[in-house]
Amino acid sequence: MNTILQQVQQHAASLPLALQAELLNYAIYLEQKARSERDIAPEVSDEQRRKRLAEALEEAAKLNPFGDIADPVAWQREQRQDRCFLNLSLHNPLEEQPHEK
Repeated sequence: MNTILQQVQQHAASLPLALQAELLNYAIYLEQKARSERDIAPEVSDEQRRKRLAEALEEAAKLNPFGDIADPVAWQREQRQDRCFLNLSLHNPLEEQPHEK
């Protein structure tokens, strides 16, 4: 038995029966979680990942999503422009405001 499992067993033995049952439920939950993660995301080699990425990039290039942009430089400049999303005025709150009399 590995040391972690031995430590869990020692701690479990010192718990009241109700908490031992809770610990068992948690262990079962972790086992199910690990099983479902294995089923969802099977091991994929780096070579397979590279191949999938290359295929996705080739497909994106075929779609040519930016083909309808007449002036790419102007489009990029427009995309990088700062926008005021909250429509807040840009004033310094520390600046002295005129006092009403």
